[in-house]
Amino acid sequence: MSRKNRTDVVAAACGMFAEQGFHGTSMRDLGKKLGLMGSSLYSHVVSKDELLVDVVREASSRFQSLANEVRTMPGTAIERLSRLIHGHLQILVEDPNQARTFLNETRFLPELERDTAVAMFDSYQQVFRDVLSGGRESGEFRADLDVHLAANLVLSLLNGTPRWFNSGGALNIESLASEVHHLLTVGLNPDPQRTPA
Repeated sequence: MSRKNRTDVVAAACGMFAEQGFHGTSMRDLGKKLGLMGSSLYSHVVSKDELLVDVVREASSRFQSLANEVRTMPGTAIERLSRLIHGHLQILVEDPNQARTFLNETRFLPELERDTAVAMFDSYQQVFRDVLSGGRESGEFRADLDVHLAANLVLSLLNGTPRWFNSGGALNIESLASEVHHLLTVGLNPDPQRTPA
C-alpha cells in the first residue's frame, strides 16, 4: 500500500463529504477508507473541520480566479457572460466532489471560515451582476432586467448541472455551456429578431 499524504486525506474527505455530507462522514470512516487508523490519520489532519476548510478554500480560489479574469476581460457583456458560464461549468465538472462539497457543505464550516466563504461568493456573484448590468446599459440585454434576480437565476441554473450532467455522455461541457449561453442571451435579448453574436 502506498504511503498516504495530506493531499490523499483531503481528496478522500472531499469525496465522502460530497456523497454522505459533512455530518454523515466520520473520521473513523475516513480512516477506514484510507487504510489509516488512529494516530496515523491524525498525523495528517487535526479535525474534520480542517478538512472541510481545505476543500472549500480550494474551490473558492478556483471561482475567485474566474471572477478576477472576467473583471479585467475586454469585450461585450455577451462575451463576458459566455466566459463566466463556460468557466463556472468547467469548475463544476472538472471536480464534481469538490463542487458539491462547496455548494452543499459550506454552511457547516466554523463561523470565521464560513463568513469568509460567504463573502467570497458574494463577491463572485457581484461579477455576474456587473456583467448583466453592463449588458443592460449597453442595450445587449433588456432595459428592464432585474440584474440581482437574473444573477441568482443564472447561478442556480449552473449549480444544478452536476445533478444531471454526465461527462461521459453525448453532450460535452463546451456544447453544454454554449447551449446555456445561447438560451440566456436570447432570453435577455431586447430584440428577439436579433441573434447575439
